[in-house]
Amino acid sequence: MIITGTSILAFPLVYIISCWRLLVPGRQQQAYSPDDLKIFGFFHPYCSGGGGGERVLWKMIQFLQQYNKSIVIYTIDPPDTDEAKLRQDASRRFDVQIDQPVTLISLEEYKDFLLPSPYLSLILESFGTMKLARQALIRHQPDVFCDTTGCAFTFCVAHWMLPATSKILAYVHYPTISTDMMLWEWKQRGVARKTWKTLVKLVYYWMFAILYGMVGSLADLVMVNSTWTYNHIARLWRLSKHVHIVYPPCRVPSTTNDEISSNDKSKINSKTTTTTTTRQNTIVSIGQFRPEKDHPLQVKSLAKLLELYPEHRGKVKLLLIGSCRNNGDQERVDNLKKMVQELKLEDAVDFSINPPYSELQDSMYKASIGIHTMRQEHFGIGIVEMMAAGLLTIAHNSGGPKTDIVEHGVTGFLATTAEEYAQVIHQALQQKNPEEMRQKAQQAATRFSDLQFDISLEKVLSEASYINKQPDDKKED
Repeated sequence: MIITGTSILAFPLVYIISCWRLLVPGRQQQAYSPDDLKIFGFFHPYCSGGGGGERVLWKMIQFLQQYNKSIVIYTIDPPDTDEAKLRQDASRRFDVQIDQPVTLISLEEYKDFLLPSPYLSLILESFGTMKLARQALIRHQPDVFCDTTGCAFTFCVAHWMLPATSKILAYVHYPTISTDMMLWEWKQRGVARKTWKTLVKLVYYWMFAILYGMVGSLADLVMVNSTWTYNHIARLWRLSKHVHIVYPPCRVPSTTNDEISSNDKSKINSKTTTTTTTRQNTIVSIGQFRPEKDHPLQVKSLAKLLELYPEHRGKVKLLLIGSCRNNGDQERVDNLKKMVQELKLEDAVDFSINPPYSELQDSMYKASIGIHTMRQEHFGIGIVEMMAAGLLTIAHNSGGPKTDIVEHGVTGFLATTAEEYAQVIHQALQQKNPEEMRQKAQQAATRFSDLQFDISLEKVLSEASYINKQPDDKKED
């Protein structure tokens, strides 16, 4: 991405518009009712992806359609994308049924706006999302602009281009910048290496954090996915008065009859109980093959396990399940396979790329252990799904898994280094009574079910007058 005069001027513009919004509250006090907010436009360029963020997107769409809301998705998928097939994919991948059509606004010709920048990446990539949002709103203006991908700088564009009665809604999975990120940069460099370049970089982060906080405060309603994310967003977006924790929807069997039928329950119970004694010594990993997921740490952990505890050699396998969004993801998979060969683990590691939900589910019910290695993971949908499937789950000792999901030694395990992962894997494999932890983990996972997501979403949106108290079909009853 090339630095231009336009990009240099963009951020003073962000500052001015943000200040205007925050100092002139009259715009926020426009009277409105749920009936005024008919069209919800989702800024989600990679809506055809297969990650947890896409499942949140489709669950929100499913929920809003119950209230007779029209849905628009701004995407970089081609103009000839089959909308019906996209909904079918949501059902196949996420077990989310979308009955009503959605409107796709293709921005494929502008997808280069999202290309990563080799320098000043925070600023220039944020500017890229602003340019893409401008093209999106030129083509279609919704009543509620919804960002579900963490592109807070698009709020500035939406505020500038949309009528005063429009609303800006955000579901934040992960802050673009955080104090943890700045501390990590500082700690990564020894005292002798803390040069002026390091200080300049920290000042750059600090200035970006101020801008990020200002544009974030333009949102009328903010939902975040975990306590960890809430703490960071509340600190950065200090002028946002409406920030709510809404845990993301996970494919978790509920204990209530309202969510699943008794027939489904018996099927689920049979999977989670009768297969307990026949579970294989397989370690399952679930997650997109993105760099931050740190799949190499999983492979290294397996190698360390076999080094420290050679009695497991030939008896334990690692199964990496995930989706590939693009060539970059595929390249990471290829690199992982090379690492497996270098460590001579070919017989101990398998890959499952873009599997259907049914296959993923079967893999979880047959395995014994689940592993997740992302540092400062914002939440961890895959972790919850592994716990719900009765896996002895091991997550990174940070972020959402630590604050919201896993209680170490009770509902799962937490680790940081390859050696720590190896030690807790060994501990899990040697447990005399794994059933107790499995059951506690399954019970804990019900807090993050689809039903609980709908309940939380209904509470937040109805209190903000974005929807009526009841879906339209129930009102007619």
